[in-house]
Amino acid sequence: MRSALIAEPAIPVATALRRFLESAGYAVIVVGTAGEALREIRTSPPEVLVASVSELMDGEALCREVKQEVPTLPVLLLYMPEEENPEERAAQAGADACLVGPLKRTTVVTSVGLLLQLFAARAAARSVQAPAPEPAESDDVVARRLGLEGPGSPDFTFLKRLLLMEVKRSRRYRYPIALLLLELDQLAERTAHLGQAQRTTLLAEMLGLLSGGVRDIDVIVPTTEGKFVAFLPHTPKVGALVVADRLRQRVRTLAPLPNMTVSMGLSVFEPSPVRGQTQVSFGNLMKDASEALRKAQAAGGDRVELTEREAPEEPPAEE
Repeated sequence: MRSALIAEPAIPVATALRRFLESAGYAVIVVGTAGEALREIRTSPPEVLVASVSELMDGEALCREVKQEVPTLPVLLLYMPEEENPEERAAQAGADACLVGPLKRTTVVTSVGLLLQLFAARAAARSVQAPAPEPAESDDVVARRLGLEGPGSPDFTFLKRLLLMEVKRSRRYRYPIALLLLELDQLAERTAHLGQAQRTTLLAEMLGLLSGGVRDIDVIVPTTEGKFVAFLPHTPKVGALVVADRLRQRVRTLAPLPNMTVSMGLSVFEPSPVRGQTQVSFGNLMKDASEALRKAQAAGGDRVELTEREAPEEPPAEE
């Protein structure tokens, strides 16, 4: 059973959050102060911390202290509806994600689940090779253990919120960012003879290969079977193309599927040095990368296509 620690001084809110997560199978502990939260983390670390930001609880300060002591602990901050720039504030506090009230059960459960999935994917990627599943395990158990999504369409909403914070930081601090969509070519045909558990293990190995080709600050997560998203902060066009080609070559080295190929769609934003000229959004990056991926697939695969979203030109100075 997965464990969650809720730091929320308001009893009605804490009760609702506990009910949401317990109904989804989490073991939940609720505390009312930052000091209690830190003591709980030091003695019995949870798998995720959910902390409120309000007059009674400085969740941002708690997050900073937690990240200093346990940087691998996922932190989700909860903000009041009237809060301004919650994504930016959460990012500056070092939180991994945030939600803005009013909170609903589906939103909370999905957010916590996907945040844990993201951290599980990173942990799986750090392994050189994922362990082979035991025959008695079901496909869903194997998928969860390896940090991958099970069969069916993924819920991309919360991943969008995670990456949205990085996009906003790029706008504020004016550094380049790149988004790379990857899809393995002809995966269904090449894995038709494998069972679901074997395919899950294979894709975990692929995730490890891909993550080994990027920096620690980059994020690579699986979306659906054979598809991955790589988010590259502080990466201009030249660097992103180098990374993309490196990943393309690494895909070929997957032992169970020799000479496997991948199609990639890359979108890059390099902000103008002129204040007020920056125009970028998560939606634009995803749209451009998706279009570039379709071009790569239409051209036969095993290639990288780039769509660069340029900052608008500076208007001519008045004489």
